Amino acid sequence: MNKKRHAGNIKLSGGILCLDFVNTVHCYGCTDLGEYLNTYHDLVAWSRHVGTISGEEAKTLLGRAAGHPAEAKSAHKRAIDLREAIYRIFTISLEDHSHTREDLTVFNEYLGKTMMQSQIVKTQDGFHWEMTGNKTKLDWLLNPVVRSAADLLVSEEVRQVKKCADPICGWLFLDISRNRSRRWCDMADCGNRAKASRFYKKNKDSNTVSSSSKERSALSEPKPKIERHLL
Repeated sequence: MNKKRHAGNIKLSGGILCLDFVNTVHCYGCTDLGEYLNTYHDLVAWSRHVGTISGEEAKTLLGRAAGHPAEAKSAHKRAIDLREAIYRIFTISLEDHSHTREDLTVFNEYLGKTMMQSQIVKTQDGFHWEMTGNKTKLDWLLNPVVRSAADLLVSEEVRQVKKCADPICGWLFLDISRNRSRRWCDMADCGNRAKASRFYKKNKDSNTVSSSSKERSALSEPKPKIERHLL
């Protein structure tokens, strides 16, 4: 039996954190998007699922959210606004249009806040960015997503971002296949549906042609002569 998908078990087909984040709706081409991030609790569950927060951090965030519902609601709205801006920026890139100033302005506001809360820290393995920011705020868990999107936008890999070939799906993914021929976000889902659709159409067309041929054959056959016998 297939598990019902939710924020804590959704497929991670994007290949990079920021694309997995924009893929938190069931399908962009549907009348009903099928939202996976319906609440702040869902946002925490997704963050735990992708590994950007620990189990202990998740408990802390949910505890604070329970005591500060208005802040949780605001953080959830910021997450959805961020997701929509990132999605539009990448899809506009794919369609060879200029980035909309509005979307870049929105994203840069998030980026500016993230950078202000970031610092270089020393670890046993060297130096790295610490971008979690102020953990007393409920929206700090968005910072890794912002960093991921910023890094991708200014890298050569941005050329490898693709949209699923299923027009109903609309998910984005990083195509790292050898010959850059990947078409589907997930072959087991959209790819198989497309194969089934082609098979059905092919059989339907074949049956239609076969029926038409039989009808033409019947019409072209000479009618038997009916002889009247005079008594």
